Amino acid sequence: MPSLRILLTPTERRRPWILYLTPGLMAAELLHISLVVLGLGPLRRLMLPELSKPNLTWADLSIPKMVIYLVIVALSTAVLSPLEVIATRLAIQRNHASSEYNSVSQEVEGDNDESAEFAGVDEDVIGSVNLDLTRLFKMLILS
Repeated sequence: MPSLRILLTPTERRRPWILYLTPGLMAAELLHISLVVLGLGPLRRLMLPELSKPNLTWADLSIPKMVIYLVIVALSTAVLSPLEVIATRLAIQRNHASSEYNSVSQEVEGDNDESAEFAGVDEDVIGSVNLDLTRLFKMLILS
């Protein structure tokens, strides 16, 4: 439950159904899922059924079918990427702003819940990550 306090505003915690009322979010997600599950999945099984077989060798694959499928997957990326951006923007927008809510944070005026502090001002997060990655790299090399 503490993670929900960080992710959701007090308004969204009090009225969680407003998360599902964002216009266009459900349509974008359904279109994305439909293209992947109902389009690309069956197309792969239709064009390249050999990929499901155990002990697959290169001789079993049809190179022209593989190339056609990879071109279709690359073209579908041109559709799926903007759909993901649209869904993300719709998901993070304010929902149903009204006069009783703060226009910036979507909280009732005067409603100040304690929020979690993610990083201290004096912390060097990037430096510590680089140090940890260097240590990890040395450990992988030496072992």
